[in-house]
Order: sequence, then C-alpha cells, then structure tokens
Amino acid sequence: MAVSGLTALIVDTFVRRKPAIKVWFNTAQYMLASGLGGLVYTSLGGIVSLDEFSFSLVPFLALVVTFFIVNHGSVSLAVSFSSRGVSVREAWGRISGSALLTDLFSSTLAVLLVFLYVKLQFLGLAIIVFPLFLARQHYQMNLQLQEELEEKLELMVKAMEARDPYTSGHSRRVAEYAMAIARELKLSATELDQIKRAALLHDVGKIYEEFAPLLRKNGRLSPEERMVMRTHVVRSAQLVATVGRLRGSVEAIIRYHHENFDGSGYPDGIANYQIPIGARIIMVADTLDAMTSDRPYRKALTLTTAIEELEKYAGRQFDPELVRLVSRSAGIRALLGSDRVARPESSPQPVGGGSKRGWISRASG
Repeated sequence: MAVSGLTALIVDTFVRRKPAIKVWFNTAQYMLASGLGGLVYTSLGGIVSLDEFSFSLVPFLALVVTFFIVNHGSVSLAVSFSSRGVSVREAWGRISGSALLTDLFSSTLAVLLVFLYVKLQFLGLAIIVFPLFLARQHYQMNLQLQEELEEKLELMVKAMEARDPYTSGHSRRVAEYAMAIARELKLSATELDQIKRAALLHDVGKIYEEFAPLLRKNGRLSPEERMVMRTHVVRSAQLVATVGRLRGSVEAIIRYHHENFDGSGYPDGIANYQIPIGARIIMVADTLDAMTSDRPYRKALTLTTAIEELEKYAGRQFDPELVRLVSRSAGIRALLGSDRVARPESSPQPVGGGSKRGWISRASG
C-alpha cells in the first residue's frame, strides 16, 4: 500500500501535474485497491516472499479481480458524481472496457516480474522493465498521432461551420442531442463514444470547396445543388476513415446518417434496422437542431412544433422508436430550453432542400 500510494503521489504530482484533489484521490484509491487485493490474496493462501517464487492461480486471480473492481469502481463513482448526465454504468463501461485486456496482460507480466526479481534481483527487473518502457513509448506515440489527426478533423468542422454563420455550433449541438438520446437508450460506453465522435464529424466533408457556395447561398437549393450537397456524406466518411480508430463503426455512422427509415434516403438506400443505430440517432438529432435553429429562410420552431414534425415523419424518415423517446425525453427538453427556441412566424415548412418526404436542412444536407 505504501509503495503504490507513494508512486501515485509522485507521478500525479510531478509528472502528470494533476490538481491536488485528483492526486489525493488517485493515491487513496491505489492504496485501497492494493491493500484489499493483498488481503484477499493472503486470505486464500497466497504466499508473499522475496526469497522464493511461489505461484497459486486462485489467490492470484482473486487479487487481480479485487484490484480491478476497487480501482475502476472508485474511479467510475468519482466520474459519475462529478459529470453531468454520466451514470456509474456508463463511466464503468468507458473506463473498464478499454482497460480490461490491458490489465489482464499487465497482471501476467507481474508474475514474470516477481519471478525474475527472485531469481536475478535488480538485473531481473531491468530485463523486463526496459522492453515494457519501449512498448509503452511506441503505444503513446501512435495514440498521440491518432489524437492529432482527430483534432485536425474537428478543426475542419469549425472551419466548415465558419463559412456559414447559421450552422455555427451545429455539430456540437447535434452531438449533445445524440448523446442525450443514446444515454436514454442505455447504450454501451463504446457506442456512446462512437456516436459522439460521429456526430461531431458528421459534416466534416463539407470542408471541400464544392460545398462552400452552397453553404453561403441564401434561400433554397436547386435540384442540381441538392445532388451535390448529398455527396457530403460519402466525402465525410472517406475523410474520417483516414483516422485509424474512427475507421469502421464511426465511418459507417457518418456515411448512413441520411438514410431514411423507409429506405428512401441516401447514399445507399438502406432501410429500417440495416441503418446503424448511431446513424438513426444522428438523423433525429440533426433534424431536431435544424428545426430549432434560425435560418435565413425561416425562424426557428418551438420544441413542441419540432417534435410534432418528427412524429409526422416517423416510420418514413425517422426511426419511430427514437421519435417516441425524444417526445418524452427530459434530457432533450433540458438541452432545448425555452430561451433556445423562438416562436415560428408562420407554419413550418420543410427546410433547405424542400424535400416532400420530410425535413432536410442545408446544414445537414
């Protein structure tokens, strides 16, 4: 407990430079996890010795499980209590999901580390620590490169939105609405992260020059211009696919976020539950933001009117289950406060493209 606590204290204070409250929290939870893990290990017959190597599978597995539960459980509780709208379940899934395999792998290395220390003392430590350090550096470099690429994509989103003041903040709001819907569906932490990234980047392909005059145009788009605008889903998906960790699920969500529930959407005309759940959620969130935001050609709709429009096209443009969820969602109503939506000056009309099948905004294509 003393070693783990002192290590956490030094690393978090002088290397990671975390705030004092996080330093003391991490120090305490590492000491607690180590102490309880050690207690469970010895109570099941596990032997602690620096002179001879002894390994018992059951006590060791109990030690690993205890440490994992205490470590990740305490962090999940802290994240849930300090973050708005994040449940303990979601925090646990986000923290533990990516760390489970790493922790299990690290645990087997701990057995090897003890064996080498007993046999070779500090030389044994050097044999395993140096390769681990190199592997960690390689992992950190790859992670940093991926994060830099993702940051560049988000900068592209901001640059794209800067071309059209009426869509400024659109992607951020769509991400907020999509996360509120996804959380009420109790999706896994992995799915939540994928949906959030896809929502933030769903229009990133509009950074290409052919979309600039369409984004700046006042009034409705012509049929030819709408055809050009429709290509943004493919361009966005292709651009996002250049980032390794976004390739696959996030890429697919972005590609299909304009597929209608009845199969009349684009680019591939897939329908119903062939459309990824993330894409169906973003379709609703995207349209909701389009209707409750001011545009050059109309005023924003009230939330009540916007929900009525979603219900009107449920089963055709939108997943009816998601529409029902949004209509009774306290989270959506909290995000769309009365100060965010203005009264329409006239009866609602389909946005942007003037589609007869439903609501399609120029912001969303």
